[in-house]
Amino acid sequence: MIARGNECPTNTFRERASFDAILEKVSEVHNDGERSVTILQRGPNHIVALKPPSVVCHHSGWTGSRSKLKRGEEPEIPMLQRVRDAIHDIEARRVHHGQIPKMRKVNLVHRLDRGASGALLLAFADDDEQRETQKGCTATLIEAMASPDSIKTYVALVRGEGILRGVDLKELGWFEETRAIKDERGEEKNATTWFNFVAGQPETGDNGIDRPRMSLVLARPKQGRWHQIRKHLNGLSHPILGDTTHGASKVNREWKEKRNMPGERICLHLARLQLPPTEAAPEGIDVPCPVYEDMLTLLRNFAPDVLEKSLDVLQKEGILLDSEKTYEIGRYTVTEEWMHAGIEDDGSVEILSQGENFVIANKPPTVVVHHSSWTGSRSNPKRRLKEATPMLQRVRDATGRRVNAVHRLDRGASGCLLFSIADNTETNDGKAMPCQVTKALFDAMQHPDSTKTYLAICDGDGTWNGIDIKAKGWFTIDKPVKDENGNVVENCVTDVCFVAGCTLPPESSDNHDNLEGRNVSIMMARPKTGRWHQVRQHLAGVGHAIIGDSSHGRSRTNRVWKKERKLRKERTCLHLCRIQLPATEYTPIIDVSCPLSSDLVEMLNEMPVLLEETRAILAQEGIQI
Repeated sequence: MIARGNECPTNTFRERASFDAILEKVSEVHNDGERSVTILQRGPNHIVALKPPSVVCHHSGWTGSRSKLKRGEEPEIPMLQRVRDAIHDIEARRVHHGQIPKMRKVNLVHRLDRGASGALLLAFADDDEQRETQKGCTATLIEAMASPDSIKTYVALVRGEGILRGVDLKELGWFEETRAIKDERGEEKNATTWFNFVAGQPETGDNGIDRPRMSLVLARPKQGRWHQIRKHLNGLSHPILGDTTHGASKVNREWKEKRNMPGERICLHLARLQLPPTEAAPEGIDVPCPVYEDMLTLLRNFAPDVLEKSLDVLQKEGILLDSEKTYEIGRYTVTEEWMHAGIEDDGSVEILSQGENFVIANKPPTVVVHHSSWTGSRSNPKRRLKEATPMLQRVRDATGRRVNAVHRLDRGASGCLLFSIADNTETNDGKAMPCQVTKALFDAMQHPDSTKTYLAICDGDGTWNGIDIKAKGWFTIDKPVKDENGNVVENCVTDVCFVAGCTLPPESSDNHDNLEGRNVSIMMARPKTGRWHQVRQHLAGVGHAIIGDSSHGRSRTNRVWKKERKLRKERTCLHLCRIQLPATEYTPIIDVSCPLSSDLVEMLNEMPVLLEETRAILAQEGIQI
């Protein structure tokens, strides 16, 4: 629904600089060298950086660093890391006498789509974790961003000349579009965006020359819904150029092939960010961000009249920068750790045991058991390249046989992984059908006589709610857990045993009283049922969350271990040490142990007393480190 109005706040701008000087200055801002970050504004508690297009704000399962690493290319560096390194670089240049400044922690306050560009607000978060009653800077700025007093002004290049069902949108000034939209989970939420169609052009100009039908639009979302501006503009039949999700594929291909629009570009730019005063920013935040050069180039080449007609409005709204404005420029680095992380994985596999109808392999951490919708479909090979070769394929290639996975291990876990040989066929000599072998091994895995012994490195001191679990030996946890959809599942049983524990010394005298990440315990677990994340949920339920467990563990503890104690990224410190299965019609008794993975051994080597105590107890269980 379109509601015309004149209440959307506007902004004043300094005396108009020449058009050429503005474009020249903007060009300088965006071409300050490779691996550099432009800091638009910096305060005691916040940073506003210029985000280029085709750069993610933070790493997620969607980012493409894994595929680049597999090909030996430079990995993708998200804005969160770029800004952190850039601030450190700026401070290092100011420090004298060889002192090295401390690397400061930063948090994202909001996000921009990968293909978008513009002002990105981050908060210094060094002190957030120490605050008990007062809100941290990140939370304070997030509230300010959601405040009705905040203004986020975007510039968008869209398909269409600004006319919708006979109404010239350019004559409406600022108007309101209210339409419910669905978030990424499919939940419908109310959303309102203010739009100003500043200027547009039809396909044929006054001189008869064909040109692309496009408009320049300003947008101010009242909420921060998923793809809110993109969906609302598409609902107005003016999709953003380059928007592959809510745009026009044919038009996007034409702009990419004929007009050199970057492949991962969405022509949406956060051009000005205004937040009310808060404790984190007492004077408020008001930061204009220059329209990115690639969008200006498209306007100059294909719609110069649109750009010229827009200048007065853009300056009135404080969009473009004056020619005298300067910025802090910091560099980010690609460390050797980044360049070589993951490249050492060559897709090989260690076979622990093999029979006529089964194989047991050693699964490394951060390797999936098999492809799924989470790792991408066959129709999307680029997505699948992000993952290391799955275990199913590794075992198939190593044995030359077709195999089925009998059970699974979480991606971040490691240890024994059982497969059935699935290329047998039913013949006169009595060979089994593959489904029969898989079913037999699956039934054996669920048999009461089967034992799967896990080792976990946990956050905890061996006590829970005043109970000393160190002296309990093996004890049983019989509590419901939640499945991957959040539904409660009954009949979940795990036998647990405390092996050893210690309190690690502080890393420095500054945090002597801070026990975060310093209490560590070695636990064994034997699940009697096979529910989703059962061991992880049960150990967390008795106050001993597995280190590295991002779903059921402690984020602060995990960060400490990653930063100071050699915990690998995406690693959950859970290892299936031993599998014991009764005999089946097609397989003998199976009793196979898997040595502790090298990364866990490396972590335990930093705790020699704990390692030796653990080694002796595990030897009694038939487990070798």
